[in-house]
Amino acid sequence: MNVNWQRALSLLALSCLLSPAWASAASGKLATPTEYHRYIDPLLGVSDFRTQYDEDGAADASVVYPQSGQPPYGYLKPPEPILDLVRLRGRSLPLLIDCLSDGRITTMHFGGNWITKPMKVPVGYVCLDILMNVVVGRPVSDPDCSNDGLGACMNYGFYFRPDDYYECSERDCFLRSWVSVVRRKWKVAYINHRLKFHNPYDTITVDEYKELRTARR
Repeated sequence: MNVNWQRALSLLALSCLLSPAWASAASGKLATPTEYHRYIDPLLGVSDFRTQYDEDGAADASVVYPQSGQPPYGYLKPPEPILDLVRLRGRSLPLLIDCLSDGRITTMHFGGNWITKPMKVPVGYVCLDILMNVVVGRPVSDPDCSNDGLGACMNYGFYFRPDDYYECSERDCFLRSWVSVVRRKWKVAYINHRLKFHNPYDTITVDEYKELRTARR
């Protein structure tokens, strides 16, 4: 092969290796590192999500719809990093899917059960919570289901529990293999254009979320 051609091919290969798009694809990520740090990292800085996860909690116990546990009872405005993700609409999906395997600790609390001790929840589970509320119905959940509790109405392969992260330190947790399986399921559905963004604030007509609803003409 001509030396100039060899040099050109080498430079092309090097440019591909150094490009953000190639790095993102090679690591199995859907979003760029810049966007990920911009929108996901702020979740780690939230001091109070204004709710917590409980084993027998209602299915709507979510960081997307925090509710007051004291009078006057009612819905509370979610922390700004969550609203920033919802405002991205469909652009939030690759970020949230990538986030599922992120074991870094947040201030969000899971009450545990008779097997699992109470724990601070990794950001990956917070992202799953948000995903479950911005993508509703098939293929991820049963639209006719009315059950309550953790993971209620979610279809097989699209949900994992908070304690599917384990051996947590003060900074992060290890992931059980099921977390990776679920992330892959979400990723395949996204790549195959099977996920449709839904503004969660369009379905709860309370004044607290009035400014967050989708503008209608």
